Amino acid sequence: MVDLQPFTGLRYNLARVGDWGSVLAPPYDVIDDAQRRDLISRSPYQITHLETASTDAGIAKAAETLRHWRAARVLEREQRPAYYLLEQRFSHEGRERSRLCLFARARILPWTEGTVLPHEWTMATPKKARTALRRAARADLSPLLAVVPDRDRQLGSLFDQALQEEPVVTGSDPNGDHHRLRVIDQPDAVEALRAALAREPVYMADGHHRYESALADRDRAAAEAADWTGEEPENFVLMGIVRAGDPGLIVGPTHRLLHIDGPSDALRETRARFEVRDIGPLSDGPERLLRAMTEVAPQGIAFGSVGLTPGRCHLLVVTDATLSLLPESLPASWSKLAVAMLHSVLLEPLFGIDDLVLHSGQAVTYAHEAEPAFTAVRNGEARCAFLLNPPPLDQIFATARTGDRMPQKSTYFKPKLPTGAVLYAFD
Repeated sequence: MVDLQPFTGLRYNLARVGDWGSVLAPPYDVIDDAQRRDLISRSPYQITHLETASTDAGIAKAAETLRHWRAARVLEREQRPAYYLLEQRFSHEGRERSRLCLFARARILPWTEGTVLPHEWTMATPKKARTALRRAARADLSPLLAVVPDRDRQLGSLFDQALQEEPVVTGSDPNGDHHRLRVIDQPDAVEALRAALAREPVYMADGHHRYESALADRDRAAAEAADWTGEEPENFVLMGIVRAGDPGLIVGPTHRLLHIDGPSDALRETRARFEVRDIGPLSDGPERLLRAMTEVAPQGIAFGSVGLTPGRCHLLVVTDATLSLLPESLPASWSKLAVAMLHSVLLEPLFGIDDLVLHSGQAVTYAHEAEPAFTAVRNGEARCAFLLNPPPLDQIFATARTGDRMPQKSTYFKPKLPTGAVLYAFD
């Protein structure tokens, strides 16, 4: 049974920080150097001062800054345990959308326990820094994002009831997303939410690295403790819960940009592995290729290539020949994943990009929109690019339920949850 508890969160004191939105930020893994400079210039209390620490010195400074902010009442603790309901309004593909997310503290258990289910693999390097930051700060700064099916909409009904209350704080973050936060601390409402949350497993959407970092920190704390009950604050992690039926829950793609040369006969070799359709010149832009990918998606599996031959775009459609080339060691659930076809049938055997090369971070980089991928190929910053459709949510759930995981960078849930809306401290 999943254990998602209310907690006494740390929240910004508006009397000290002023504009709430100005101190919110995206999670660390989507902040580049230029964005970091912009964010920290907005406020001396911008959460990015803490969230992006990665070196030993930076982590020590972030932990000291957090202690100072608490002492100066920049951040204040809630009076009693609560759940926190965040209403996030944003623009996507020209339309205004909204999404509801409930913050709770989740009991940390190994993935094998089956209460929190992962859906993709992680890399070791980011986890080391996140574990160190969690240990030094003795707090979770940014929430994980998880999804619950909520098939009978019991949780959705409780969210609707909570929306009848006035938000305790509102603001627009530096990305332009508007946020409203409600504190749910009435005993009846808290117990109803806790019971509803315990009915189903939750599926990790965004934050696999931070979950595994929290687990490592918990194990370290338990090993060092003279007495360990299992109820210490380190046994829990800050988690945001979104209903699978929420129309604002968007799964985006993660496109691959290659920075190494392929074989001279790449197109001929690709034709031996896939049905290849020439879609048109690179100069036409991504719209025609994206449309072709979308048209195939309901009946089959396909992805796009940009610059596989100079100046051209192609659609690569999976055939029986493609499936016959999948290694026998691959999980059965991968036979329906375009990203698995790309890596196992094309990138590794044809371009020599195995796990070791992939983890180096030099041969392959990523983009979440098609236009930057096209631009990188046009400008020669990438040799070629492969565009992927996002996997359906049901496919993500099905993969997780089998105990399998998708390749790294298979999904991109958006929008990101803001860091700084509420923090979970270990005291």
